[in-house]
Amino acid sequence: MVDRVKPSEAAIRLGWPAAWLGPSLLITNEQGECGSAQPLTGFYVRETRHLCTLRLEIDGEPPWCCERSRPDAAQLAFVFAHPELTRFGGGGSGVSGDEVEVDEHGIPYRALDLRLIYRLEPHRLRAILRLHNRSRVRVAPEVAFVVAADYADLLEASENRRQQEAPVAGTVTDGVIRLRYEHPRLAFTTLIQGRGSGRITVEPHRWASRIELAPQEGATFELQVDAVDPDQVMDEADREARLHHRRRWQEGFTRVVVPGNPLAERILGRASEDLASFPCLEGERDEWLALQAGIPLYPAFFGRDALTAGWQGSLLDRGAMLDAALVRLGRLQSDRDFAWRDEEPGRIPYQVRSGPLARLGANPFSAYYADFASPLMYVIGLANLYAWTGERADVERHWGTACRILEWASTYGDRDGDGYLEYLTRSPEGAKNQGWKDSGDAIIYEDGRTVPAPIATCEIQGYWYAAQQLMAMLAWVLGERRQARHLWRSARALKKRFNRDFWDPEERFYGLALDPDKRLVRSATSNVGHCLATGIIAREHLRDVADRLLAPDLFSGWGIRTLTTRHPAYNPLGYHLGSVWPVENATICFGLRRMGFNAEALRLAEALFRLSELYAGDRMPECVGGYTPDEHPTPGAYPRSNSPQTWNASALPLVLQSLLGLMPYAALHILLVDPLLPPWLPAVELHGLRVGGTTATLRFWRDDHDHTHFRVLEKDGPLHVIRQPPPEAVGVGLGKRLRALL
Repeated sequence: MVDRVKPSEAAIRLGWPAAWLGPSLLITNEQGECGSAQPLTGFYVRETRHLCTLRLEIDGEPPWCCERSRPDAAQLAFVFAHPELTRFGGGGSGVSGDEVEVDEHGIPYRALDLRLIYRLEPHRLRAILRLHNRSRVRVAPEVAFVVAADYADLLEASENRRQQEAPVAGTVTDGVIRLRYEHPRLAFTTLIQGRGSGRITVEPHRWASRIELAPQEGATFELQVDAVDPDQVMDEADREARLHHRRRWQEGFTRVVVPGNPLAERILGRASEDLASFPCLEGERDEWLALQAGIPLYPAFFGRDALTAGWQGSLLDRGAMLDAALVRLGRLQSDRDFAWRDEEPGRIPYQVRSGPLARLGANPFSAYYADFASPLMYVIGLANLYAWTGERADVERHWGTACRILEWASTYGDRDGDGYLEYLTRSPEGAKNQGWKDSGDAIIYEDGRTVPAPIATCEIQGYWYAAQQLMAMLAWVLGERRQARHLWRSARALKKRFNRDFWDPEERFYGLALDPDKRLVRSATSNVGHCLATGIIAREHLRDVADRLLAPDLFSGWGIRTLTTRHPAYNPLGYHLGSVWPVENATICFGLRRMGFNAEALRLAEALFRLSELYAGDRMPECVGGYTPDEHPTPGAYPRSNSPQTWNASALPLVLQSLLGLMPYAALHILLVDPLLPPWLPAVELHGLRVGGTTATLRFWRDDHDHTHFRVLEKDGPLHVIRQPPPEAVGVGLGKRLRALL
């Protein structure tokens, strides 16, 4: 990662800079404007567009944008000059003589220096404009903000197709612009007020000030936009409470220092910052830290995304964001059978949208349940939370939800009673596929035909296996010994039949799924990597699986593809037909390390760090293309990739945890470690790592002989840090474990 030529920087969604905080989202164009020429732009709150037009004007014209930046996730900053030159001289981009030319309003060209910052708060946008006259004459420009609202759903804006519409009334009272949606069922309001000097005029869609400025004199203006949502009223005390809660949480993050590789440290720091920016800040206080899924298309609560990011990122916050997701999902657990939303008793939602279409019931996404990953990931997440906190109360609080999930799995989930989970979507507006890969064409036969439902994909069986094993452990903790033994036996039986029915001896790999006739779908995919991580793969097949995942037809050099290049349906830019998903590659890296395939885990870890380095802002897109470095300098990206994506930010902390071999057993005050550090990661320090009630600082390093070491630099409570290879690692006998202890 350090001994190579850095490739050209890659970027996606260049035309749509975005800022986000909780339920608030701002998307502009490159000039910092929102308008109809760019249908996705606007100021959104809870996926409702409260401003479709937001434009800065000087004397009725947009200023010339010189620079844009994002100081942090909640801010966009722009630098403008006005008026911009229209004629140039001397062969350059300036003037050739010393004459002073002016525009039609008498302002010298490039006289005005403007700095505009958009700053988000929950349900609020502030636009702060600082303007200076850099000329040697007095000027009198008019500064104006032009605004309009249409209250489109984010999904409507993304498709540029309205499904609900009503008039918008605009009035002015006491200098405050009030925009009101006149839809009979959607009582949205937007309040806009400005502050500044000069001669101010306010109209229903325009706030303006005529200001006189002497040479080098400046002025400041502020526009405040408040979104009034009838379903969630936000006052100042509530807003500050949410922001304070998020700040306190972020201040408690583990700080990662990488001596010898500042680039890796920067990449991990960016991932940490992004995770800290994603709490929904919605619902009850104990739900505020539940994470949204990604920007710009998924500023909403997705069950599997929040759970995956929560357990992958627990190294940073001891599971606080994971706990918030468990709380929220538990409150949304279904107790009815409702086909429109694919609800069944015991299921938890796949996604929860709050835009106008969901509120009107035009789609089922106000709480949509068609997913098999989220329920099983709930149980896996609960076990991870207990591993980090050691608090029996955490298990007790979520125990009922977890029990109902496993009851759902064994009844509704196993539709035909054959011992496997298979999905079948009932909602006419729902997604066909309900496994890890949820696009309609993701599950395909060897000849490229799509597999009809009901479908039993391999990774779902792995999730079910892990959920039953971990639930058995939690049952034992709570003293439910009979239930623990039953779950353990059930998991063991599932593993036995899975390895009988999903193993393909010709390919020496596992099939993608069982079709409705229980025929094995033999397409080679990344789904098998999830099975590796869950532990459902038989020990005698582990080496074959590890080799196959890293073979050239699946491993692109940037990560493991979703589908082999040998498949007739392979598409390097297809959503699940050949692209590379960083989040699942992190899970596979965890699985490789868990099973003792250290060289393969290192190879995958380096690929993900290189991928992060490649993209602007050190952010991996939602999913990248399947091109190899030999085919193209960059991997390409799925056409509508989000960036940032929450579970991509959590992927790198999980990779780091895997390389360090961290396994917390907080209830026993134990942290197992087994550092595996490559030359490009010579040392790692974890400052403020929390395990149970103890906070510790640890240092890991490799010496000149490629041996790795660790030391506890400080701790404030009981914590035994013990070196041990992962318990299931192949090729690690008793002798090696004893040597590690010594």
